[in-house]
Amino acid sequence: MISTVLLAITTIINGQDMDLNILSSFLFHPRKSYQDMDEKDIQINIGDSVRVGSRFHLVSKSAPTILFFHGNGEIATEYDDIARVYNQKNINFIIADFRGYGFSIGTPDVENTQSDAHFVLDYVLKYLKEKNYSGSLILMGRSLGSVSVLELAKRYPHDFSGLIIESGFADEGPLFTLIGTTPDSVGFKKEDGFLNGEKIKKYTGPLLIIHAEQDHIIPFSQGELLYDSCPSKDKYFLPVPHANHNNILAVSFQKYSEEIEKFVKLESSGL
Repeated sequence: MISTVLLAITTIINGQDMDLNILSSFLFHPRKSYQDMDEKDIQINIGDSVRVGSRFHLVSKSAPTILFFHGNGEIATEYDDIARVYNQKNINFIIADFRGYGFSIGTPDVENTQSDAHFVLDYVLKYLKEKNYSGSLILMGRSLGSVSVLELAKRYPHDFSGLIIESGFADEGPLFTLIGTTPDSVGFKKEDGFLNGEKIKKYTGPLLIIHAEQDHIIPFSQGELLYDSCPSKDKYFLPVPHANHNNILAVSFQKYSEEIEKFVKLESSGL
């Protein structure tokens, strides 16, 4: 069943019925990779002929690993350059696509964006264990990817050591704003949505929030709300001045990568 966050927004907007496909097009922008699959690519079986692509950039069996869920307009192969930077810092980097993205098979929707994340994490944990990778695992989600990692946050501390959220959101308000309406005008209630803000209230592990101060899609206040809502005593906030939703890396890549490296290696040390 498609999440009610989709159904709520399909009511009348500006006097016209909003087709479900329009909203899906807004939330998801799946593209196939122009590259061919190679030894780094693994398709994770979700079931019902659905496979989700993942790309494994592994450099050391003793190094920490980041499992990354990207934004709605990106694909895993576009992160090859960033993966090399992490590998140079002795950090393994695994990136997962959504259904329909990259080498994946299937159609993405709000519900499977969350449920598929469990299959991905289960596979990664089993793979790392079988291949004798002993370093800690950190989850990271950017923008829409924050939905996936906050869904997985309930599995701390058994399955990962820390959580990084870049350009994430606590509630659906910004999504409604972008399509020209408000939650109240369509009868949308908090419990109809992703519940990111509620999920983070139950997460007590290490947390790093990264958010652009001039984010034009998910306002900076959403990053602050996620940070303030988390009860963790081991949390950090990295504001990125002069950046918007799509140019954080271009504006402040050195600071961005340094802070992630520091967080990952600090949590890996157990200090």
